[in-house]
Amino acid sequence: MILPADTVRQTVNSLNVFISDCETYSETLDNFKNRKLYGMIEQPHSSFEIRVEGTVRTGLDIYEEYTAHPLEYAIMKVQTPLTEPGEAIKKYHRSLGLDPMDGPYDKALRIMEGLYRDYYYTPGRTGIHETAETAFSMGEGVCQDYAHIMLSLLRMEEIPARYVVGMIQGEGSSHAWTEALCRGYWYGFDPTNCRLVNDEYIRISCGRDSGDCPVIRGSFYGLAEQRQQETVLVEELI
Repeated sequence: MILPADTVRQTVNSLNVFISDCETYSETLDNFKNRKLYGMIEQPHSSFEIRVEGTVRTGLDIYEEYTAHPLEYAIMKVQTPLTEPGEAIKKYHRSLGLDPMDGPYDKALRIMEGLYRDYYYTPGRTGIHETAETAFSMGEGVCQDYAHIMLSLLRMEEIPARYVVGMIQGEGSSHAWTEALCRGYWYGFDPTNCRLVNDEYIRISCGRDSGDCPVIRGSFYGLAEQRQQETVLVEELI
């Protein structure tokens, strides 16, 4: 799941895909309208490479209007096994003092600012299957953990929210952030950097949590160890 999508915020102008040793592959959309590539390499191999290059025009809008039936976003209000809050997140939720009179946008801003202040970015501290509760209890983690914790807190406020995977300049790898449905629009919030999502962000996929947005997922036959390396380069065209 490594192909940017056309949205009201961004337009894919060009895209080239290279998959080593894979003669044919197919593209489809999942339930969240994420673009997916899938295929199979039948001959024995010890490695394979996937490379995607292209240009995306960003900054076309600051939000994405929601026009579908409300029942279709109801699933984004439900906690998942990765975002289910425990005692640590519940205690933190109370400490934020979110005003019941405030709207979803103001609450999302306060949650983003609070996480940026109280949680610490530390690579290698958590794993890809870490839950929001476990990661928050550790007090440090990476962008995936920030996004999961923010999802948990937003959903505690009955605010529909989704997990987003994409790219930004200067990261060197994929990045994760959160979108919240506020006043009928999806707004992007990046708690790792305490920033509203702007024209420096390129969205690839979205879902209920990171489990819906794997960059690479698959299986192999035979006795082997698996190692994966990911490199992202985002440059601005002037």
